[in-house]
This record gives sequence, structure tokens and C-alpha cells, in this order.
Amino acid sequence: MKGLSTYLGIYMSETLLLMRRFLANEFTKKGIGMRFEEWMQLLPLTESETVSQKDLSDRLVKDKTTVSRLVDGWVKKAWVKREVSATDKRFYILRFTKKGKEIWEKGLPIITSADAVFRKDLSDVNEKDLYLLLFKIQSSVQIAEKEK
Repeated sequence: MKGLSTYLGIYMSETLLLMRRFLANEFTKKGIGMRFEEWMQLLPLTESETVSQKDLSDRLVKDKTTVSRLVDGWVKKAWVKREVSATDKRFYILRFTKKGKEIWEKGLPIITSADAVFRKDLSDVNEKDLYLLLFKIQSSVQIAEKEK
């Protein structure tokens, strides 16, 4: 039996965990007022002016109850406003508050410097090849999910 770390998914997961731990430690050292995990969970709010809790649940691959608790915490910390959708009263729309946006943006320089660490030993060709390979893997997984 071959070692588990020889499986691509396991090796990529281990790499991802190392990268996340590195980023989490950097966020803690810099003391920006938000953990890296929180920063990542808020990422969908930066990509769109408004996000529904349902969309956030889908993007984070978390159940509605978990997302509701997350959002409750963000509202309590005054990072996010929760508003009833004007078009569909069954949905909540989430928006960054000024405070939330400012704290989130403090993480950007940390992400930039960590990215430099991750790319340090990659040539431009290596990086281009890596993005292509990751795209192919993502596409394969998405196709396999649709076929089920």
C-alpha cells in the first residue's frame, strides 16, 4: 500500500494546511483584529456589493445554521450589516460596515507578503504551469460533481 501523502488530494490538502497555518500566524502576529479564518469567510462580501446569507452558505460550503451563527458574530462585532432583501423578504442581504471593511483591508498586506513567500521558489513558467494544473483539477472536480 502506498503512503497516503502520495495521493494528490492528500498532498494538496497538507500543502493548503501549511499555507493556512502560515497565514493564521501572520494575522495573529500583526494583530489586525480579525483572524485569518474570519478574513477568508468574509471574502465573498468583497467580491459583491451585497451577498445573501444563502449565497454565503453556498460559497463557504457551510449549512445555514453555521452561517447564521457566523453572521450573528460579525453583526455583534459591527463588521457586517444584515438587511432584509428588498426583492425577497425571505432573504437577508449582508453588507460590510465601514469598520468591517477597514479591518478586513488590514489583512491585504499580510496576504500580499505571504503570497511572496509562497511564490519565492517558483519561476514565471512554474507559476503559469501551476495555475494551469490547478485549473484542470478544479474543472475535473466540478465535472465529477455535476455527474453525480
